[in-house]
Amino acid sequence: TESYSAGNDVFAKFSAFIKNTREDVNEHLEKTLLKALNKLNIYLNTPLPEEIDANSTEDITVSTRKFLDGDELTLADCNLLPKLHIIKVVAKKFRHFEFPSEMTGIWRYLNNAYDRDEFINTCPADREIEY
Repeated sequence: TESYSAGNDVFAKFSAFIKNTREDVNEHLEKTLLKALNKLNIYLNTPLPEEIDANSTEDITVSTRKFLDGDELTLADCNLLPKLHIIKVVAKKFRHFEFPSEMTGIWRYLNNAYDRDEFINTCPADREIEY
């Protein structure tokens, strides 16, 4: 399914951004990371077919699902969420970079993960990631 490829380039773009030591390419690498994050954000905000009721007069334009494939965690989430969390922590600490607040799909996705015991109990603490 498409969910397995959603966000697949985000970690590679983040790695290039965070490992970069040349000031002159930093802005370009940040833009490349933002572009990859935006692609993921669009995917997360696009309603899944099952969210759209063909008989309804309401037009659902933004998804309300919690995770990639719906409201339950899947293998695809178990692959992507830890990486997104690491990006959030490390980019803020070392590059003063934060996911833009207008990336509502990504924030909804992360916050739903933080509400799940199985995620927070297996997620390393921020300070462990930073060092």
